[in-house]
Amino acid sequence: MRTGYIALAMLALTACGGSDEQVFTGPDGEEVRIERGGDGTTTYSSTDGEATITTGEAGAAMPAGLPAYPGAETAGGLNINSTGRDGGSGQISSFQTSDSPADVIAFYRAALERGGYRIAANMDFGETHMISASRPDNSGGIQITATGAGGRGTTVSIIAGQEG
Repeated sequence: MRTGYIALAMLALTACGGSDEQVFTGPDGEEVRIERGGDGTTTYSSTDGEATITTGEAGAAMPAGLPAYPGAETAGGLNINSTGRDGGSGQISSFQTSDSPADVIAFYRAALERGGYRIAANMDFGETHMISASRPDNSGGIQITATGAGGRGTTVSIIAGQEG
């Protein structure tokens, strides 16, 4: 139910153009605070935790420890960082490149291995390639998906999470 309140608040904020801070109260009395920064960030917070969404060039940041992909196009990037009340955190990043999905996954496989990650899965579904890896102590992991866009390059999504 709380997810519904946050989604409703996000939709309402998108429709509004004005203030830098808004507060929405759900039927159960829980408040969701929304703050927009001038740098392309919007932060949603409640008693359950906090999520910051960054768009545009500032949204192109990579999850900690991963290198940026050489020559990637990050304009219009999206970065979502969240922290739950348990201290865990997560991030979603995306970008485009003219390289093939296989080349992208090979690049990140090498980077993950250098970073001490344990490869859990490596899949090839034709135009979509995916790799997932976990930290040696199982405190977090990363999933990278690269999908070819029919001769128009490759779209890459990186999802990273870490326990608190």
